[in-house]
Amino acid sequence: MSELQLERQQEQGKLRVYLGAAPGVGKTYHMLTDAHVSRKLDVDLVVGLIETHKRADTEMQVGDLEVIPERVIPYRGVNLKEMDLDAILTRRPDTVLVDELAHTNVPGCRNRKRYEDVLELLDAGINVWTAVN
Repeated sequence: MSELQLERQQEQGKLRVYLGAAPGVGKTYHMLTDAHVSRKLDVDLVVGLIETHKRADTEMQVGDLEVIPERVIPYRGVNLKEMDLDAILTRRPDTVLVDELAHTNVPGCRNRKRYEDVLELLDAGINVWTAVN
């Protein structure tokens, strides 16, 4: 491991929160817009999880951003998708987008709440951008 990697590993990630009064006010869309600007500035940024709620403009806004595939978790006879925390930690981007901070994870995930996933990412030195109502 290089000296820079060791230094980065010891640093705490930074948290950016996009706040909104209600669903559909544009938090996720704005976060994705900022992500494209950051990518143009050569920030190593990935999408860990984005909830588009089938809004076409938000789905289009993801565009060519690198997306970490969701993890499929069987639960009560159905397959549900959750953020793949381990894949993000293995990929180790500078910044990861993690939508819906207040989400409760499906049983079978390492953490009960998504904010706990975010804390792990921050502890690993990964910056997190998230949205919450």
